[in-house]
Amino acid sequence: MKVTQLYIYPIKSLRGISVSTASLCAQGLALDRRYVLLQRGPDGHWRNMFVGYQPEMALFHCSLDAINNAFTVTYHKPTPPITHPDPELSTALEIPIEPDFSSLEKISVEMHTSSSYPAYRMPEYINSWFTSWLGYEVVLAYLGDGLGIRDNSTPASQHWIQQLLPVIPENTLKDVNFSDTAALLVVSEASLRDLHPRIGEDVILEKFRPNIVVDGDELSEWDEDFWGELLIGENEERVILTSNCARCVSINVDLEKGVMGEGESGKLLKKLMKDRRVDKGKKWEPIFGRYGFPMHEGDINVGDEVVVSKTNEERTVWNGIVPRLAHV
Repeated sequence: MKVTQLYIYPIKSLRGISVSTASLCAQGLALDRRYVLLQRGPDGHWRNMFVGYQPEMALFHCSLDAINNAFTVTYHKPTPPITHPDPELSTALEIPIEPDFSSLEKISVEMHTSSSYPAYRMPEYINSWFTSWLGYEVVLAYLGDGLGIRDNSTPASQHWIQQLLPVIPENTLKDVNFSDTAALLVVSEASLRDLHPRIGEDVILEKFRPNIVVDGDELSEWDEDFWGELLIGENEERVILTSNCARCVSINVDLEKGVMGEGESGKLLKKLMKDRRVDKGKKWEPIFGRYGFPMHEGDINVGDEVVVSKTNEERTVWNGIVPRLAHV
């Protein structure tokens, strides 16, 4: 079995970037989900946006510009168009990989399990660009690398250790670079192929927003349900798989039109419901993919060998550990 694809998503819920090499770090993959788009709620708080509720987010594509230490977001106009901004407005915007904090306003963001997550509001020229294309007020916030917990002796990391004890063997806890989100999402192409006949066409892998995609001649569909640990590449980079990825309406989005899909592809969630509600802790949601944590920093590559170094006798059960930055 090998790594066949790697993806990073610089801005949560926007389109991802396919890369040939990625760096494991305390937060998962370097450059992954360091930014989030926010919309102001009725109470005045900024809340993170989600492609399942705002499918128009799928129209924003990202690409890396490593030379300039930046990435570019490009708006792909759908037919028919959703918004009608100034015709002179550029469809592309360059954003720094790591912005200068000194001139940025510090704000609190409402995330999945935190009502006041710290972030930095990006400059107005960036926010107005997104606002113009979306047709409603938004801001881009930088979350940075603060999501990771590198020191296992801190109260925060000890709290997460206690939460993760049911799913991670205690004798390996001392080696884990903890992140306060399920840092990585692993899926298999064998399981993806099992979905094609359900809708009568090829299911688009990108809808599932994986970080690491694997495939191999010996791999059968849904084998990953029972994986507990992977070793990747010559250096045997260890990834502990802790929980299942429960799916939601985001997989029904038409990525090219920026709206909820029509026809069979718009019923993908329903199709999965029939036989993939296999996690007793998420009994109403179908499962596709496994969340995990890297054990150490290191590089992984497309083409790397992948060894399943631990399997579970039964599927893991979701135990209430909610990723603050879900893979959507």
